[in-house]
Amino acid sequence: MKTESSAAACGQTIVEKIVSRAVGRKVGPGDLIEVLPIDKLYFNEVIAPPALVNFNDDFSPIFEEIEGSAARRSSTTRSGEIVVFDGEKKQKAKLRVFDPKRVCFIPDHTVPSCSVKVAQGVNLMKSFAAEQGIKMYKEGDGIEHTVVTEEGFVRPGEVVVATDSHTDTVGAIGALGFGIGTTEAEYALALGEIYDFFVPETYRFEVSGEFPSGVFAKDLILHILGTLKEGGCSKRIAEYGGETIRKMGMDGRFTICNMSVEMSARSAIVNPDQVTMDFIADIVSRHPELSVELAESMNSVKFTESDANAEYSSRMDVDASKLVPQVALPHSPANSKPASEVNDEVNVVFIGSCTNARHTDLVEAARVLKGRKVHRNVNLIVIPASRLVYNWAMSEGVLETFADAGANIESSNCGPCFGKHMGVLSPGDRCVSTSNRNYKGRMGSPEASIYLASPATAAACAIEGKIADPRRYYKGN
Repeated sequence: MKTESSAAACGQTIVEKIVSRAVGRKVGPGDLIEVLPIDKLYFNEVIAPPALVNFNDDFSPIFEEIEGSAARRSSTTRSGEIVVFDGEKKQKAKLRVFDPKRVCFIPDHTVPSCSVKVAQGVNLMKSFAAEQGIKMYKEGDGIEHTVVTEEGFVRPGEVVVATDSHTDTVGAIGALGFGIGTTEAEYALALGEIYDFFVPETYRFEVSGEFPSGVFAKDLILHILGTLKEGGCSKRIAEYGGETIRKMGMDGRFTICNMSVEMSARSAIVNPDQVTMDFIADIVSRHPELSVELAESMNSVKFTESDANAEYSSRMDVDASKLVPQVALPHSPANSKPASEVNDEVNVVFIGSCTNARHTDLVEAARVLKGRKVHRNVNLIVIPASRLVYNWAMSEGVLETFADAGANIESSNCGPCFGKHMGVLSPGDRCVSTSNRNYKGRMGSPEASIYLASPATAAACAIEGKIADPRRYYKGN
C-alpha cells in the first residue's frame, strides 16, 4: 500500500487530478486519503429518512454540548477555518448541515408515494430541507442522477457522493461520483467529508470506429460487461476515451458511466470536452442565474483531463464498428450476447431508469415504434428520466407516438426498475428493460426473468413480443 507522499512522478489521470485538487496535494493510485472533502451530496427518499434520523440523534448532543458550555469554545472546520461559539449567549446551537447549498434532496424511487411509510419519509425530507435551506426537488422532477446533471447541481471536476450505487453516472460530465451508505451519508451531511478513501487505479477503455445503424452506447457497455464480467473492473475507475467517445453525445456517455458499476468499478468518467461545454451551455440557457457559477466551474476544469503519460492498470480497445445489438440475459448484466441469437418470448417491456430514459433514448425508441403497435401480449411501460425530458417528449410528439403504439406512460421516477411500483413483475414474467440490473428479484418476483437492452432493442421487442434485433427497423432510414 502506498503512503500519501508516494504519488508517482508520471502523469495523472483525471480522477487523480480531481482528488489532488480536493486534498491540496498530488496523489497517485493506492494513496490513502484519510479525509476527503466532498463538493456535492445528494439523497433519495430510500436512504435520506434513516440518515436524517441518525443525523439528528448523533449530532444533536454535540450541538447541545456547545450550547451548554459557559466557556468560549472553538472548532476547526474541514477548510481550517476557526468557528467560535460563545456559551455565555445562552442561545441554543442550531443543528445544521455542513453547507446547505451543496446538498439536495430528490425523491425519485417510489414517487408518487407507493405506501404510507414512503410518504412519511418524503415529508421528513421536505421539513428538514425547509429548516436547513436545502434544495428539495418535487416528486416527478426526475431521477436523481439525471436531475443533478441537467440542472447544473453537479459540475465537472467535483467530488460527488450520493446514497445510490449509480452515482457514477455523473462521471459523464467529468465529475468523480460514487455511492455511499447511510452512515457515511450522515457524517458527510454533518462534516462535508468522507474517510479512508483509497485513490483507485484506472482502467482505460479506448473506443474507436462508428456505431452501425441500430447500435448504441448501451450495446457498447453490454459488450464490455460481457467481456470483463461482473468483477472485471473491481475497485477501479473506468475511464472512457477515443474517437467514438469524443463524438458521443452526453446521453450515451451517461449510459456507459451509469453501468460501469455493474463490472464492480468504483466509478466511471469521461474527460470534459466540447460536448461537455455544450451541455453546460444548454443548462445556462435554461438557468441564466447559474451562468457565473457554471462559467467559473468550467474555467477551473478546462485543463483537468488525463495526461498523455498517465498510468493505467489495464487497457481495452473496442472497435465500435464491429458491435451488434446486445441483450443481457437473466440473471446478470454481464450475461450479454447478440440480440439476433436470442428468440425468447417476453410480456413486459420497460423503457426508463437512470440508464436509458433521456432525450435521445426516447427518440430512438419512438423511431422504432412510429406507426406500429405494441404486441397484444406485451405491457410496454415508458417513464422519462426527468420532468424536463417528459415535457420535451410531450411537446415534440414523442409521447404521442408511445401512446399511439399502446404504451403506458408514467411520471418521471425510477418506476419498476427496483421492483417497488409502476410495473412490479410476477412469477413467470419475462421483461426487457433499458435499466442497469437484471438480478433475481430486482423488478419484483425472483421467479421473473429480466433482459437488459437499448431503447431501440426494447422497442423492437415490444412490437414482436420476443427478443428482437432492432436493425431491421433501421433499414432504409
